[in-house]
Amino acid sequence: MKPVLYRYRDSESVIKSMEGYTPAEGWEPLYDQAAMDAAVAAERKRCAKVCIEWADAHAKDTGICTYENCDFVAAAMDCADAIRKGTE
Repeated sequence: MKPVLYRYRDSESVIKSMEGYTPAEGWEPLYDQAAMDAAVAAERKRCAKVCIEWADAHAKDTGICTYENCDFVAAAMDCADAIRKGTE
């Protein structure tokens, strides 16, 4: 994700992001809120998928667990739901 502006330390001084130019020390990147929201949503989706894949892999390893009768599968599903909702 590319910054849209750079702000100098805690001041109100900003400069526009330019291709091929990296500001000197003290300038911090500022990002577009929509781009940040999209990145967070994509990461939540990726993490939730990891929970589900983990549960599926463990259920296949034992051959006896299903989504209804295995505690770790339920925990993984709860994990995925919490990540999707953005809760801890």
